[in-house]
Amino acid sequence: MKTLTLSSVVLAGLLAACGSKKTADETTTPPSDASATTAPAAPAETPAAAPTTAAAPAATFDINTVPISTANLGGFPYLGKLPGYKINVPSDSVAFEFDRTYVYDGKNIVPVEGRVLRREYVPVNDQKETSELMMQRNYENLVKSLGGVQVSSGQLPAEPVDKLGREEFNKHSGGIDPGNQVDTYVIRQKDKEVWVQLRPDHYRYQLNVTEKAAMPQKVTIVPAEELKKN
Repeated sequence: MKTLTLSSVVLAGLLAACGSKKTADETTTPPSDASATTAPAAPAETPAAAPTTAAAPAATFDINTVPISTANLGGFPYLGKLPGYKINVPSDSVAFEFDRTYVYDGKNIVPVEGRVLRREYVPVNDQKETSELMMQRNYENLVKSLGGVQVSSGQLPAEPVDKLGREEFNKHSGGIDPGNQVDTYVIRQKDKEVWVQLRPDHYRYQLNVTEKAAMPQKVTIVPAEELKKN
């Protein structure tokens, strides 16, 4: 009996030890699924900064905002010269059936293509000059009486000219350079768009008139009959 009792005690002790070990294992070693649950969450992704958008270039002048004029403009170039003024030399007046003019609309240099006349006027009598203000007011009043509007007035800035390219600008500047005082006007009619540039300069002034129009196509193919003649 003593032997049986001793065996029972030993067996009970072994079982108790196993139970304690199992409890300890369960306490110190968390199950794999529990570990996944309690793991710290990954830091939230910081949203990428929105790309910086470059400022849009300033909008150019909108011709559609100009009222349509019904005035009788007469014949091209529509605007006369000041009394007491003349064209000094033939090269001071050039006319093209089709060319390009660059106008400053107060924000950008804008190309206008069509019929062009450019003239520089000087006083007939040096002792009877007209002030720059009188030149400006005379053409401003005339253009506005014809239903036109002033688009810009002031010194032509260098920045938009440099952006376009000086060489290209000079080809079609019509005697106007950065730093010059330039008054720009436009007259809009149903069938016409006439741009006027006035550059008053002490005793003389430059007047450029451009009537926007498509280029008249002059060159055609040579007919077969003409080739046979040659």
